[in-house]
Amino acid sequence: MATQREREVGSRTASAAETAEQTTDRPLLRAGVVLGVGLGGLVDVLVFHLILRTHHLISGWVPPTTPQALQLNLLADGAFSMLMLAIMAVGFGMLWKTADRPDVPWSAGLYAGAVVVGMALFNIYDGTVDHYLLEMHHVTQGLQPDAFDVLWLVGSVVLLVAGLLVVRAERREDGTPPMEGT
Repeated sequence: MATQREREVGSRTASAAETAEQTTDRPLLRAGVVLGVGLGGLVDVLVFHLILRTHHLISGWVPPTTPQALQLNLLADGAFSMLMLAIMAVGFGMLWKTADRPDVPWSAGLYAGAVVVGMALFNIYDGTVDHYLLEMHHVTQGLQPDAFDVLWLVGSVVLLVAGLLVVRAERREDGTPPMEGT
């Protein structure tokens, strides 16, 4: 007959075994969202600030109408790009830390959906805070900014929904990640 102590130790061992079999996709999701925020900001700078040149980060505050003002705007764009690269590095670091965790199943679809969610969250922040609250810039500086800013926000919400749908499709009904072979 087992003593009370033996029953407690056996119970703890069973609990540890059950816990080891449980999985979570939260670290993978968090890593994807963080990387997506940085990627969203970097794509914004590359496409709108540097390629299309529709605005710069601070063009609502410092119109780039003189060489000095343009230089200041480009400096702000460069600093912002470095910040977005740092955020992406944090996201990659978070992903790296999940690599050897047996409780975090890998799913490229889940990770990609989380990256899209992160990009959308950056865009929604940019559209509400930078465009409307701080008026740092608008999508098209000087060309009916409200219409393009609204379109930016609507597109960002569509991107968010798309990312969430991908994440949802990659998870089981109970919200846990699918296991290999199931």
